[in-house]
Amino acid sequence: MANKRKINIKKLIRISYSNIVKDDNQILRDVSKDVDWPLNKDDLMIMNQMIDYVRTSQNQDGLKKRELKPAYGISAVQIGHPKKMMYVRIENNQGFEAEEFALINPKIISTSSKKGALSSGEGCLSVVKEIPGYVVRPYSVKIIAIDHFTDREVEIEAHGLTSIVLQHEMDHLSGIMFYDRINKLNPQKLNSKVTKI
Repeated sequence: MANKRKINIKKLIRISYSNIVKDDNQILRDVSKDVDWPLNKDDLMIMNQMIDYVRTSQNQDGLKKRELKPAYGISAVQIGHPKKMMYVRIENNQGFEAEEFALINPKIISTSSKKGALSSGEGCLSVVKEIPGYVVRPYSVKIIAIDHFTDREVEIEAHGLTSIVLQHEMDHLSGIMFYDRINKLNPQKLNSKVTKI
């Protein structure tokens, strides 16, 4: 499995922040299409570009050299391909390996009644300006998808930050932006039952 996590950088057309589709582009409102699996050459390039961008954006040296904006995740539509592919990487601050998800045709199959929201609000590679307000989402989700790293269908159960980021990226596949979910009348209002993350 470890070998599948490596990317052949020599064969990769690497992308920078300037390649990220911004939210004034209508393509971000398109519903992404299912992807044939195993991935063809073009879709494999897209997946590897997403993995490379996020991994490099989480490294201080790579961030500066490539002029990237840091990210937890990215979806294919954000680099101009409305296809159901996404990549998420959450660093673990307790010394464990990072959680990584390179998903094809993901579907949420269940959510918790418990809700959560990032205490700082959400941001997005495709949104240039800061948009304040809480985005309330299920605290936990179960997702089924094809896992690019293992080449098999998997069921993922995610909680807290990982759950929020996965849902954010899956919203992109449905043409939804995070700010669509902010309470327009009172963006800073948060129910006491919502867990801040």
